[in-house]
This record gives sequence, structure tokens and C-alpha cells, in this order.
Amino acid sequence: KNELGEQLANRVYAGNVCAHPIGHVEDLVLAEFPVRGTQLVGRTLRDSNLREAAGLSVVGVWERGRLLPARADTLLSEDSVPVVVGTEEQVSGLNAMFVIYAPNDAPVLVIGGGKVGRAALRALAAKQVSTQVIEAEEKLRAKLEALTSKVIIGDAANLQVMRDAGIENAPSVVLTTHDDAVNIYLAIYCRRLNPHCHIVSRVTHERNIEAIHRAGANFVLSQSSLGAKRVLSVIEKRELAIIGEEVDTFMVSVPRSLRGRSLDNSEIGAKTGLSVIGIRHAGEPLSLAKPDSTLDADAQLVLMGTKAQRDAFNRVFEPDSKQCASTSSAPAPDLDFGHREHALARETQTHEARSLLAENHPPAPRAHGVQS
Repeated sequence: KNELGEQLANRVYAGNVCAHPIGHVEDLVLAEFPVRGTQLVGRTLRDSNLREAAGLSVVGVWERGRLLPARADTLLSEDSVPVVVGTEEQVSGLNAMFVIYAPNDAPVLVIGGGKVGRAALRALAAKQVSTQVIEAEEKLRAKLEALTSKVIIGDAANLQVMRDAGIENAPSVVLTTHDDAVNIYLAIYCRRLNPHCHIVSRVTHERNIEAIHRAGANFVLSQSSLGAKRVLSVIEKRELAIIGEEVDTFMVSVPRSLRGRSLDNSEIGAKTGLSVIGIRHAGEPLSLAKPDSTLDADAQLVLMGTKAQRDAFNRVFEPDSKQCASTSSAPAPDLDFGHREHALARETQTHEARSLLAENHPPAPRAHGVQS
């Protein structure tokens, strides 16, 4: 639960606009940044000139919980969060482009002061991010006052409580209750009170992910998925990178049908939705994938996407059965990453899901903050 809170805090946007690292693939950094409030809003990726200006690659764009492929004509909206890959120096160069924008220094609002909520508060305090918290239980006040500037004891479903906590100006909101129905309601409520805030939510059951995104959450993460990703990162001897609930990176050898082609003629993205993060040629370190990169027979590709997209890659390009691998240089385990992750996630879920709120105007459940 501590790590879950830390990972949720890592997806919070507050203060200066900047790229947030979300993981590494060998020496390359995966990062994401919000475009809200910048001159990138309303531009396509082609017109953004990010590759020319910073040298890095845009490999996907988050839009309210959906990871869209990074196509040249992808239009960046106020809710867009591009995912980029590059070296440490290139990410620093990207951040230098954002220093002209005024920061939003209003406190981040954390709802729920249990174990996950307190872990998020500690992580945000370590980044010197100002926070306020709403918690239903008076008995947690002392623990919370040591972690944040303001503790509001009350029900987050109450309008005055939310206003006292600064919902209308909060750059980000973190929903940490263990009850998916409550988090769905709060996502709808927070989105109505502050249409521009970035909502990060915990989810207990994977089948509720889509419902929480529909309710207004920008980023969602479950403890079971995080646990599965952590275990697999240890097994595969690679760094943990949390891109999204159902999104991961994996490595394949170039299939016969693509050998000798350039990356922009491969149609990998068009046919599967996968993004190519990097290419490793024989005897060389992993490098950024460029449109004119040649897909040599002895090369390996690092791809980013969902299990369904990986399955589509296998169907369309027919790679060898032993090509489904991790992003480490260690030999690939026998089982497919996606199947293993979903199996591990199912094993960690021990409770039945509650009935979900299916309509856009649900009755307000009590927004408890205590974690089990």
C-alpha cells in the first residue's frame, strides 16, 4: 500500500509544468507531461516540433485514461498528457522549454487519509508539493497533521467540505479510498467542481477501471496490478516502470516480414496500435527509434502497449514464439508477459467487487478515508 500511494503521487501534476519520469528502459527515460496551460494545446504532434526541439520521441498520448498512438496528426487537447522517451539530457532539455509558464502552486487535494493516502502525502512532501487532505475519521488527525498543511475531517461528498479543502483551485486530486464505488462518485464530483484538475485514483478491482475513467479520472492504478508488475520486474531483472494499468513495455526480435524495412514503412503502429520505443542493433546499446531506422534481421525492438496490442503484433507479423520477452537483456521467460501479469493480478484480488454506479448521477456514498 505504501508503494501504491507513492506511485499515485508520482502521477500528480502541480507547481511548474515539467516532464515526470515514470521509468527507464535501459539508458532511456520514459516520462510524461501535461500540455494544459502551454502553447502546445491545439497543435498536432507534427506541429509541436518536440523531436526537433528536444531530440526525444513522443510514443503515446494519454487522453482521460486512454493511451492514444503518437501519430503526426494527433491533436493535443487541454487534457492531453504526452508520453516521451529520450536520454536524461533530452528530458532536461524538454523541461527547460517549460520554464516560461507560470506554475500552479495551489495545494494538491488528497481524499482519504489511510495507509495509501498517507503514503501519497509523504511522497508529495518529499517533492515539496503542498497538500491538503480530507479524512472521515477524527482518530487519524494526528497522523495526518504531521504530513500535510491542512487536515479537514468530514465527508468528501459534502460541498462545503470540498470547498474548504480547495477543490476549485487544486491542480490535482488523489483518490485513495479502497471503495471503487466511492472513488467513481468522487471522480464525477471532483470533475464537476473543477473541470481542469488532474484526477489520480486508486482502484481495487480491475473490472472497474473503465468506469472510473468514464467518471473523470485521468490515471488509475490498482494494488493488484502494481504487485504483479513488481513481481515480474524482479523475475525479469528489469526496473519497474508504471506506464499505465494495462500498458507495459516488451522486447521482440524483428520478425521476418519486417526485415529490411524502415520503421516508418513497417506499419507497426497502424496495424497494432503499439509504439516503438527503441531499437537495439547487434552489439550496440538501445537507441531511440527514428522513422528512418532500418529494421535489420539481427535487431530487437522495444515496444509499448497493451496485451491486446501485443497479441495483434503476433498475429500480423508472426514473430517467433520465443520472441515475447521483457525489456531486460536476460533470457525471456517461457510465459507471455501479459498472461502472467493478469494471472498474478487475479491471484492478489481476494474480495468480490461491489455493484458499480452505472449512471452519471449516482447517490453520494459516504467518502470514507480509512484503508483496510
